[in-house]
Amino acid sequence: MRISLACNWKLDLLDLIENDPILKQNVYDLYGTYDLSFTGTGRPFMIMPRKSKLEVETYINKLHDSKLKFTWLWNGMCLGFYMFNSEEQTKALKELDWLEDLGVEYLTVTDPYLAEFAITHHPKLKIKSSVVAEVNSLARALEWQEIIGPEGVLTLSFMINRNFPLLKEIRNSVKCDVELLVNDCCLNDCPYRFFHYTECSHSSQTHDVLEAYYNDWAGIACQNLKCLNPEQILMCRWIQPSDLDKYLNIGIDYFKISGRKFGTKWLSRAVKAFSEKKYSANLGEILEGYSFIADPLVFAGGSFPEYAIKQEKMGEYSDDAGIMLSIPDFKAKLEANMLTDFVNNFPFEGARCAENCGVTCNYCHEFVKKAYSITSVENAESYKSYMAYLLDFINKGEMFLPKEKRKLKSPVKKTKSTTYVGVPWDHEAQKFLEEIMVLIPDAMRASAKKAICHIAETASEKKDLKKVNKDLLISVIIQLIPKPFMHDLLDFLLEKNIEISRFMSEEEINQAKSLAYGDKARAQKSKEKGLSKNVSKSIDVKIQDGKPKEMKIEIISRIEWEAYLKSFMNAYNELPELKPLLKPMSPLIFQYVITDSPEMNFWQSLDAEKMNWGMGQYSGPNAPKIIHKTDFETIKKVNSGETDPIQATMARKYFIEGDLTKLMACAPLLPLNAKAHSIVMKKRINH
Repeated sequence: MRISLACNWKLDLLDLIENDPILKQNVYDLYGTYDLSFTGTGRPFMIMPRKSKLEVETYINKLHDSKLKFTWLWNGMCLGFYMFNSEEQTKALKELDWLEDLGVEYLTVTDPYLAEFAITHHPKLKIKSSVVAEVNSLARALEWQEIIGPEGVLTLSFMINRNFPLLKEIRNSVKCDVELLVNDCCLNDCPYRFFHYTECSHSSQTHDVLEAYYNDWAGIACQNLKCLNPEQILMCRWIQPSDLDKYLNIGIDYFKISGRKFGTKWLSRAVKAFSEKKYSANLGEILEGYSFIADPLVFAGGSFPEYAIKQEKMGEYSDDAGIMLSIPDFKAKLEANMLTDFVNNFPFEGARCAENCGVTCNYCHEFVKKAYSITSVENAESYKSYMAYLLDFINKGEMFLPKEKRKLKSPVKKTKSTTYVGVPWDHEAQKFLEEIMVLIPDAMRASAKKAICHIAETASEKKDLKKVNKDLLISVIIQLIPKPFMHDLLDFLLEKNIEISRFMSEEEINQAKSLAYGDKARAQKSKEKGLSKNVSKSIDVKIQDGKPKEMKIEIISRIEWEAYLKSFMNAYNELPELKPLLKPMSPLIFQYVITDSPEMNFWQSLDAEKMNWGMGQYSGPNAPKIIHKTDFETIKKVNSGETDPIQATMARKYFIEGDLTKLMACAPLLPLNAKAHSIVMKKRINH
C-alpha cells in the first residue's frame, strides 16, 4: 500500500513518519504547493501555511533524506487564459526547472494542456491527474492515460469511490497507477463542487484579477445540506480505513489523504488510521469537510491578516473575520464501529449509486440511526441557525454594508458579561493577558487584545472548556502574533519560565529565534540575560558594514526634503524586487504626518505597478489608508533604513492609525528603504 499524504510544511510531520515503522512503510509521497501560485490550487490561500522558496527547498530536501517522494500541485481548475500568456509561461518554465533541480518526482495537474506543457518541457516529471479533473469513467481514464503516459498516476474522481465494478474495469484497463482520495466529505454529486473548485483556484493564484479574494459560500451551502440532512454524510464518497483491503484486492494500492490546511495532530490521526487500516472512533475526526472548522488553532497556518486586507479591497469590512470565527461546532459523531457492514452490502456493488442514490435507493439512510449522533441538541440548533444566518448574510451582500446599515442580526445571544462570546476567564489567564500586552505597541494594543480575547474564548468554547485558561491563551497568542514581535514573545515566555516546547515545535522555536526583535530594549535585555544566545538578527542592521556618515540625511528645508523624496521614490520604483510585492498590497495609502514639521508631510500610494507619492495631504482616489505620525528625525531614519516603523513604535516615537494588519502585510517593503536611500546617497556622493 502507498499513501500520498497532504503536506502542511511542518517538520514534525516528517519526524512522525520517520519514527513510526508502519507509517514509514506506507507513506510514499507528500503533496503540496505555495499558498499562492501560478495555477492556484483546490484550497483558498488564507487557510494555507505561507512558506518561502527557501523553506520549501529545505523541507523537500529533508523529505528526500527520509526516502519520501514529493508531488507538487498545479491543480487549479481555472486559469482563464493566463496559461497561454508568454510572461506566465516563462514563470511556469522557471518553476519547472526549479522543481526538477529539487528532485520533485510528481506534478499534479487538472488541465490537460498544462499536463502536456509540463511533459514537453520537463519529461522527467511524472504527472498525476488531479481529483479535480473528474476522471469518473473508463473512457476518461483511457484519455488521461494517453496524456500522462504509463509512468503517470490517475487520481480518480472520488465520486466513484464506491462503484466497485467501474473501479475494477478502470484498474484492469489502464497500465498506469490508480489513486483514490479516501477522506473527502464533499456531498455526493455536489452541485457546488465545480463552482467551489473554481473559486478556490482563483483565490490561490498570484495573477488573478480578484487578487485571491474569497468567501466560502459554496462551503457553507454544502455544510448546511449535510447538517440539516445527516443521511448526506453517509452518502458522501469517503472510504473507511477498515475497508481498504476491498480496494487492495481489486488492484488499487495508492491512496490519497487530504488535509493540507491542518496541523500535524490532525494529519497524524488520519494517516495512522489509514496506514493501520483500522479506526473505531468518530470518522468525523479524519474526514476533511465533515464539519466547518473556524478555529485557527486547528490549522497548520494561514494568512488571515492578508485576507482581511483583500476583503476590504473588494468592498467588505475587515472586521467581518469575527463573523466566521463565531460559527459554533455542530459536534456530530459518525461511529466507525457501527459501519462494519456498510460497504459489504451496497446495492449493485455501488454501480448504480450515481443515478439511484437518495432517489430510489435509501440504503445510506438506514445507517444514520446506527452510526450518526449529535452530542448536544442545543448546540446543533445553534449551529443550524447561525449557518442559515451566515448564508443569508452572504446572499444578501451584507458584508458590503457598514454595520449600522445591516438588516440581518446574528443569532448569537449577546452576553451581559465583560467577555466577548460569554466564556469566562480564570484569574491566571487574565493576569497573563495584561502582562503580555506590554509587547504590543500602544497604537495596536486595543485591536490586538480584542482579537486575542475573541479567539481565545471561541477556542475555549469549541474545546468544551469552562474557562479560558493560561495554556490555551498562550497557544492563541503564538498563533496570532505578527512576525515582527515573535522573537520578543519568545523571550517574554522564557522570562516567565514558560515551558515553550509544550506550545511550539523545535522548528518553530528556532524560526522565532532567527527573527529580528521588534524592540531594541528587549534585544539588549535578552542579550544581557543570555536568552537569545546570539542567534537573533538586529532589526536595525539595514546597511551592511554599519551606517557610514555619508549615508545620513542632512536636510533642513522643505525644498531639500522634497528633492530628496523625489530621488528616493525614483530609486524605490527602480528596485526589481518592488513590483512583485505591490500587487497583493495595493491599493493602499500611507499618509505621513510629521508632528514637529507639518510642512514636511507627504504621502505614498501603492498600486499594482508602482509607488506614487506627493507632498502634503493625499487627495486622490479612495483607498485603504494607514496614517503614520512621527517627528522629522525619526522619519529620516525610517527612510534611511536606520530604523523602521515597528522599532520606532515600540520606542513610542511612531504612531499608527488604521488597519494594522495592512501594516504587517507591508513588512516586506521595509528592507527596500535602505536600498533606495543608499542609491540616492551614493549618487549624491558621486556628483
